[in-house]
Formats: sequence, C-alpha cells, structure tokens
Amino acid sequence: MRLSTPLPRRAGSRLNASQLIVLGYLGFILLGTLLLMLPLSHVPGPRPWIDDLFFAASAVTTTGLAPGDVVDRYTFFGQGVLMLLIQLGGLGYMTFFTLTMILIGQRISLRDRLNIQEGLEQPGMAGLVRFVLHIVAFSLSVELVSGFLLAWTMVPEFGWRKGLVMTIFHVVGAFNNAGFPFLPEGAMHWQRNAGVLLVLACTTVIGGLGFNVNRELVRRYVLRRPPRQRWNVLIGIVLGLTAALLVIATAVIWGAEARNPRTLGPLPSSLQAANAFFMAVQPRSCGFNSVDVGAMTRPSLLLMLALMFIGAGPGSTGSGIKLTTLAVTAAGVQGVLQGRTEISLDYFKRRLDAHLVRKAFAVVLLSLAVVAFATLFVASIEPLPFLPLLFEVISAFGNAGLSMGITGQLGTPSKLILVLTMLVGRVGMITAMLSLFPSRRHSAVRYVEEPLLIG
Repeated sequence: MRLSTPLPRRAGSRLNASQLIVLGYLGFILLGTLLLMLPLSHVPGPRPWIDDLFFAASAVTTTGLAPGDVVDRYTFFGQGVLMLLIQLGGLGYMTFFTLTMILIGQRISLRDRLNIQEGLEQPGMAGLVRFVLHIVAFSLSVELVSGFLLAWTMVPEFGWRKGLVMTIFHVVGAFNNAGFPFLPEGAMHWQRNAGVLLVLACTTVIGGLGFNVNRELVRRYVLRRPPRQRWNVLIGIVLGLTAALLVIATAVIWGAEARNPRTLGPLPSSLQAANAFFMAVQPRSCGFNSVDVGAMTRPSLLLMLALMFIGAGPGSTGSGIKLTTLAVTAAGVQGVLQGRTEISLDYFKRRLDAHLVRKAFAVVLLSLAVVAFATLFVASIEPLPFLPLLFEVISAFGNAGLSMGITGQLGTPSKLILVLTMLVGRVGMITAMLSLFPSRRHSAVRYVEEPLLIG
C-alpha cells in the first residue's frame, strides 16, 4: 500500500498527490534514520550512518534487505523502531492519519478524503472511513492470530522477553511483507520446523493479497454474509494468479533443490515440501529465507527473479509491478498476436480500456528500465559477480528482501542506489514518474498519423 500525507490546506499549493506520497515516504525514512542513529537504538560498537539509512528505508518500504541481522545491531528500542516503521510502511500513513482523526473526533475534509483515496489506491471515495477501519481491524486480527501460533514455539525456545519480541517482529514482518533477518541465520533457524514456516508463509500470502480481496473474503467466509455478486475481476485475477504462481514455484523449487546438498538435499521429503512452499512464497515481496539463497541452483534463482519482479496484489502490503499489471500486459500481448482491435480478459469476459493497457505496458517497461539502470550503476561500482548484483537490485525494486548474501559487502554509493530503487518500487512507477514529471493538460493539437513498421 502506498504511503501518503494529508494535502496542504493552503491555497495555491503546487504539490500533486504523487509528490506528496513520495515526500511522505522520504519523511518517514529520514525520521526512522534519525531514531536508529540514536545511541539508545544501537548495540555498542561503530556503525556507519548508511546502514541506519538502509535499515530505515528497507523498513518503511517493507523490503527486508539488510546489511546485517537485527539482534546484533539494535537494542530493544531500536528493534521497536524498526517494527513501527514496518507496520507504518505496510499499512500506510493515511490509515494511521484517518484512524487518529476518528479517535480525536476531527472531521475528515473532502481534500483529506481525496488524499486517502489516492494513498489507499481506491477507485472512489465511498466508504473510505469504513475501509480504513477494516484495514486496521483485519491487520491486527491476523497479526494476533499468527503471533499466538508462533509464540508457542518462540517463547519456550528463547524465553518470554526475547521470544515475544521475536514473535512480534516476525509476525509484523510477514504480514507487511518485510522479512528482516532477526537472527544471524534468519528463518533458516526454523528450517526443520514446518509449523513455523507454514504460519509465516500463510501470513505473508494474506498480506500480499491486498485489502480489497481480504475484505471480500472475510465478508463471505468469516462473517458468512451472502455474496452481493460473483467474484469481480480484481479478486479473480489476484486469487487465480497467486494460486498458480505458488503451485508452479513450489514445484520448480522442490524439483531443482531436492538433490542440492546445500539447500533441500539433507531434509526429509515432508520438510522439503514445506521449505519449497516457504521459498515459493517469499519472493512475492517478503524476504524470509529458510535455505541459503546463494547456494540455490540457477533455475530456482531465475524463477525467484521473475517472482520478485511481479510482486503481490494491488493495494496490498507487497510491491512489484503487481499481479493485475501482469494480467493486463499478458492480455495485451495476446490481443496483438491474435490481431484483435480490442483487448479483453477472455476468462472473465471483460473488455479492457485502451488507456489501462497502455498504462500496464508503461509500468512494465519503466520498471525494466529502472532495474537495468540500477544494475548497471551498481555493477560498475562493485567488484562482485553479476547475478548476485542483479538479484539484489530486483529484490530492492520488488521490495522482496531476498539476497544472495552480498548486502553487507556493498559500498555507500551502491546502498544509496538501492535505497532509491526500494523507494521507487514501493510507491509504484506511475506515482514515481508523476512526482518528477507532473501531468499536463491535454493539447488540442492532433498530429498526422504515421504508419511505422513494427517487428
């Protein structure tokens, strides 16, 4: 979900909604950096400022990339700051702004509603306040249930204080799709505990579906209210592609890693399946890893690159180009190959607006351009193999948080590039571009059409 700030109330403000969203993210990254730089936040020892900035940016953008583990770098206070930044980045500032306005009895103006609509990626303003309350209630409910299940394992193993902190940290990270490594070995600590892996994986999937989808699922299957209509296209695309990608990814990773002695090879079949499913979930914008990513085979790594680029559902705690963009782009390619004058989603029997198709192609092409240029810059600076660098950049753009183990080896310029890449990936390509190049009025001039040769 995108982060936003209330629209300025003074007349004549030249900032558009996209610029305010980007500035909101930058403001929270700066605030988080300052809090993490406090001596109260740090374990004793020298720490470069760039690492605090990197941690803050990774938390606010719900990425999970980290130049080290949390427990060895930050105190209880610093860990709390990171958890707050992750929760804030995952749910969005506008959720907290709206909730605060409700609690203090302040009227939400029309301008605020317009900005809430933009920040929560909603098609209209109807029912925005109820939607925000649903987001808060649903998020806390999922995190409480997941935390209760994880505490049965983590508290007995680490004691009440550390176990509870670890439980909360992992639950907040999983639901908000920000898999920070709390321990030096990360989630590999529970590689042989299928229960913990499945709870974390399911919590991640729920957060990545999107709040519109989750609201409809709760209404139908938890509250048992009769459906108002059949599944709409958004819900169908998100649920269908999520299920398909998880099945395909689990099968590919299990097949590619089953005989790999450095990953799934030493595990029994049941744990191989659990770990393969866990690793199929994580590239979709979370970042916990139960096996050594750097030791995985190339087929698995290439699949994970694609999953990180695609990301999660729209309006969710995840990022990437989003599942709907993938569906619309695929429909556009199919329409071109079949020579259609109109683009449609045949399965849902729905026609797509031409502007929507152009927007989807623009998102994909601009995203590829960002990944290409960021990789070029980082590769020209760092004396490291190309594949780990590409993996790092796509992980940053997709806010996935997975790494082949090179994050801590990167220099300050490379980390700054990754911070910008994380920010662009979180706010979305269209928002990022509109913040730099605000849309202008349409010109009344129409040029002569030119029939160029293509392909």
